[in-house]
Amino acid sequence: MQWVYIMSLRKKFFLIFMLISNLPILIMTIYTYNRYTYLINRQTTQVADSIVENALSTANTTLSNIKHISELFNFDAGSKESIVSELHKYTGSKRDYTTYDVFNTNNNLKLICQNLIFNSSYINGIFVFTPSGEILGYGYGGNIDIRYGYNPVNAKWYKQTLKLEGKTYIDGIRSKEYIINSKPSISFSSAIYDVYTKEFLGVLLIDCSPKVFDLSTVNTLPDTALLSIEQGNQILYSNIDTLAKDFSYKNSIKYNKKLDWNNLSFVAAFNTVGLYREFNSTRLTLFAISIVCALVFIIISIFLSTSLTKPIIHLSKKMSVRGGDHTVDKEPYLNRTDEIGILYNEYQRMIEELNLYIKNELENKLITLDSQMKSLEAQINSHFLYNTLESINSIAEIEEVESISTMSLALGDMFRYSIKTTSELVTIADELKHVKDYSSIQQIRFDNRFELRLLIPPEMYSLKILKLVLQPIVENAFYHGLKYCSAGSLIILNGYVKQDMIYLSVFDNGTGMTPERLEELNKSLLEKAHFTELGHRNKQSIGLKNIHTRIQLYYGEGYGMQIQSQQNYGTTITLKVPLLKGGD
Repeated sequence: MQWVYIMSLRKKFFLIFMLISNLPILIMTIYTYNRYTYLINRQTTQVADSIVENALSTANTTLSNIKHISELFNFDAGSKESIVSELHKYTGSKRDYTTYDVFNTNNNLKLICQNLIFNSSYINGIFVFTPSGEILGYGYGGNIDIRYGYNPVNAKWYKQTLKLEGKTYIDGIRSKEYIINSKPSISFSSAIYDVYTKEFLGVLLIDCSPKVFDLSTVNTLPDTALLSIEQGNQILYSNIDTLAKDFSYKNSIKYNKKLDWNNLSFVAAFNTVGLYREFNSTRLTLFAISIVCALVFIIISIFLSTSLTKPIIHLSKKMSVRGGDHTVDKEPYLNRTDEIGILYNEYQRMIEELNLYIKNELENKLITLDSQMKSLEAQINSHFLYNTLESINSIAEIEEVESISTMSLALGDMFRYSIKTTSELVTIADELKHVKDYSSIQQIRFDNRFELRLLIPPEMYSLKILKLVLQPIVENAFYHGLKYCSAGSLIILNGYVKQDMIYLSVFDNGTGMTPERLEELNKSLLEKAHFTELGHRNKQSIGLKNIHTRIQLYYGEGYGMQIQSQQNYGTTITLKVPLLKGGD
């Protein structure tokens, strides 16, 4: 049974060390992993959102530019140089124009379009196919032009454009057979109408290089992000050729957004496998560190549990021997300086000095009681002090020394009031009487150089408050605020009742306190009063701190003292106590 107990103790120590060491590691590992995963996911999503937002903005800006050019050909400025007015020449079935008219119209188109395509390097050319068969416009990139004699009437792109009745038709990436020096390009075509007469003026064709939708400048993750612009099942732009070979569509963040043109959509996919690859190595490193730390702490726990329990088990065997030798004076553990050595030495000392210890303990108790008795005997007999003060008062009246008579009478009343033990609660009138007695003594002492004003309403005089709370505050104002007073010194007692609470304040127009002293005093009010040993008290137990503590001990938390002070302007100390009802 004893062997089982020893193993049980060792296991308990081992489990305690294991929990203390490995539980925080487990918690921190789980927290770190989840937090890091969350941050990686959030950062990945933010990067993806940023790329998608920039790509949408770039694509929509390009489409807006194309749309602006298209709208220009449908806008009649009301001047001879407007494009619409020029196109009216080529709407009739009869050839009512000359070769010079065509030349002049092309020059006007060139001047108008040069400003539009100055910042649009992706535009290869702008052409207008008129109803009369005349082809206007120029190629601005790659020396392209429309083949001579080309008639688009039966072409698919032309028919699709007319069906849209003014909306833009997009012809995807391919080489246009009707364009000289053609390379794979994207064409935007729309029918042109007079906005007033709705007369058909021709078909506008804007031929652009595939870079019109180039999003490589905004794709900061070219190896892991797929960006494409699609028109139905037709892909107008894609960076699929630049993607890494291990791009995975299964594990990806996908987006599908509509562009400003209803028939176009933006599709994006971000490969999370590539994005998380670096995180996976960090995760493995985190797990490896956690496992290594756990193994190290297991070994340390085994060592500590064994080393700690071995001397304890040995001592328990010594203590469990009945009628045998309980001393451990020959044990090697006595030479240790740690807690185990202290335990063995204390146990040895306890065995050797048990009887002496009991004897000394009893003697110490007797000495303490004797000291308390002597302290009580040293106290002044209260009746003797009453009688002495009455005698002084009688002599002062006989000798007609009014000041001594007043002081002795006031002092006697103060002493009698302070040791009154009938109840801890007194009326405000009693407290004010006590303050007046103190004030009368100080008025005589300092030749009436200060004034005490009582502004407490008479209807509050019968209210009950804790005993001896006002006079110490007045005394504090007198000594610390007024600095033993000078001409013009003033102390004001004010009081009022609000929401079943009694508020009593003492104001002095003295030196006030520095902000540092005020903060220090307020902090001391938050500390709990304590006693050091029998017959001794901490200095914080007197004065303002004592009043605040007594109020809180009697009434509870939430009541007590509040101090407000401003240097060179005075101090106000306010007491807050509950309004007791029913004669309490």
